[in-house]
Amino acid sequence: MERIQFKVEGMSCVNCAKAIENALKSLKGVRKVEVSFELGRVYVEFEEEFLGAEELKKVIEEIGYHVVGSSVRKSFEKELLIFSFIGSLIIMGLMFYRHPMSLGIQALLSLIIQIVGGYRFYKGAYNSLRVRIGNMDVLVALGTTSALGYSFLALFKVLPGEPFFETNAFLIAFIRLGKYIEERTRGKALYLLKELFALQTSKVKILTPKGEKEVSLSEVLPGDTIILKTGDLVPLDSEILEGKLEVDEALVTGESKPLLKEKGATLISGSLVVNGFAKAKVKALLDRSFISMLLSLVEEALRNKPKMQRIGDKVSHYFVLIIIILSLSIFTFWYLKSKDVVLSFNFALSVLVISCPCALGLAVPLAISMGLVRTLRGGLLLKDPSVFEKAKDIRVLILDKTGTLTLGKPRVVEFLSYDASALQKAFNLAMTSQHPYSRAIVTYGKELGLDPEPIEDCKEEAGLGIFCGDLFLGRDPIEGELILKQGERLLAKVKVEDEIRPEAVEIIKELKFRGLEIILATGDSKERAWPLAQLLGITKVYAGVTPEDKLKIVEEYQRRGYRVAMVGDGINDAPALAKADLSFVMAEGVDLSKRIGDITLLSGLKGIKYFFEVAEIVRKRIGQNLFWAFIYNVLGIPLAGGLLYSKGIVLKPEIAGIMMAFSSLSVVLNSIRK
Repeated sequence: MERIQFKVEGMSCVNCAKAIENALKSLKGVRKVEVSFELGRVYVEFEEEFLGAEELKKVIEEIGYHVVGSSVRKSFEKELLIFSFIGSLIIMGLMFYRHPMSLGIQALLSLIIQIVGGYRFYKGAYNSLRVRIGNMDVLVALGTTSALGYSFLALFKVLPGEPFFETNAFLIAFIRLGKYIEERTRGKALYLLKELFALQTSKVKILTPKGEKEVSLSEVLPGDTIILKTGDLVPLDSEILEGKLEVDEALVTGESKPLLKEKGATLISGSLVVNGFAKAKVKALLDRSFISMLLSLVEEALRNKPKMQRIGDKVSHYFVLIIIILSLSIFTFWYLKSKDVVLSFNFALSVLVISCPCALGLAVPLAISMGLVRTLRGGLLLKDPSVFEKAKDIRVLILDKTGTLTLGKPRVVEFLSYDASALQKAFNLAMTSQHPYSRAIVTYGKELGLDPEPIEDCKEEAGLGIFCGDLFLGRDPIEGELILKQGERLLAKVKVEDEIRPEAVEIIKELKFRGLEIILATGDSKERAWPLAQLLGITKVYAGVTPEDKLKIVEEYQRRGYRVAMVGDGINDAPALAKADLSFVMAEGVDLSKRIGDITLLSGLKGIKYFFEVAEIVRKRIGQNLFWAFIYNVLGIPLAGGLLYSKGIVLKPEIAGIMMAFSSLSVVLNSIRK
């Protein structure tokens, strides 16, 4: 099984993406296709014995889209837009200029605009219908062709009435204008995500024995020296060898303030160099760098469509067929009523044009994409956008203690010595271990100026402590305190405390204000758990619990009918994280927890509060977008169909066209507003 990803240009709505998906799925050997029109990316899994990447590219391009890198193509969107408007204005001017050649010139210009300016819609409609998908291009191509055809038939007196060559010309011009503005606005909205993904194919300068050389990221190896300067995105995890940089890590950690990085400092891939120049040693290949993990999570989130989006895509698809039937019905109704072909045709054409489902197709995916952009900027990585929907039902939030509410970096707050050499002996034993408490004693000793002394025959037993001859440093099995003993003689007691995260008090207070019940579940003893809980205002505490106990706590609240969120950082939290309705993992957490968790908190605990805020915004935007898309059609279609004709109010097709285009734009603007 082979997997490949294409960057594709030309997708403007979900139906475009659906057309590509259907075309590829029809090929023998294709097992899976996922298309993101927001990012212009197509992901395909296929059996290479049946077909290859070139055949997949060919199919995508045959239905009217462009695979980036397969050929050189220049877009003339702006030039075609200007041409369509100038031509339309000339046609309108000739309507008031009486000349024998006036109608002939109008007809010629209108035909040229239809062919040149409308080619995009014809191509899109043809390719869409080939794979049995209805989209905006079908409606525009059908409507403008009908208007032009009627005008030519009227010009040659085949049908009664006067030709209106300005209708199809202005219709194409206005729709192109609306789509041009919409696509530019959407492009700016998704700029952060597109820049992030563009990093994969960017070039980087490395130092070689022969001097500087520009290479692709795939050619860079660990140990290579790269050159970074103002404006660069750090392409790979690296370490500064020479120079100074101010870097903005907002993209990867949510930290908004630029950080000064000097020799020896670590640079996270995806950071932006705000100022400076440096040479840095590459520490990891792209697929093992932080940015790669970030990209895979973002891409996975974009590929997973929440239920509401899947429903919207389906409605948008069948909506086109319904509108064509409705348009024919409107024409029949008005013709039977008035016997006026021109009037009936204008009403039918207006309905055809104003009803385009683009706004409906954009309503959900764009709001979700902007939610992903906002969470990314706030230091959050989401595995699945359906978490935005889940957030509103969460009533219980269970928090781990060590590494979650605390920094996971214990420090010695009191060393009670019963022997003059106790501190030195404890320091020597602690130097042989990597346990967090041992590291805390080592740090404490170094702060007091101690130097390690050699010690032999040491062994460490998990859950007990360090044994070096008759010396022991570890937990008192009865009292649970950290002690130093020599034989049976007590030499010292060590009080170690983990530092609470500075933002914890405020975040817990705000989460409680949102109506969440906060619960602390920790493997620590009651003596350690309760003081922290009281400080944070948490009234429900489960202390001394095992990983299985944490899982049971989650299940118990779920049995009571609550939707439960879990926050953790380690392997011992993994079962509970997997069972919870929504799970948050601290950025310092182990890889297993990150794979299980729905949301990775790069920015710490404050990311939880920020997520609930963004989720609320996303849900509101989706509701507003869907309301606007539906209400626009509910009000627009009757008006376009002649509901107020008796009162002298008629909606011309070209005005309906620009209203249609700007309905989509309104959805875009609503999605990106703060």
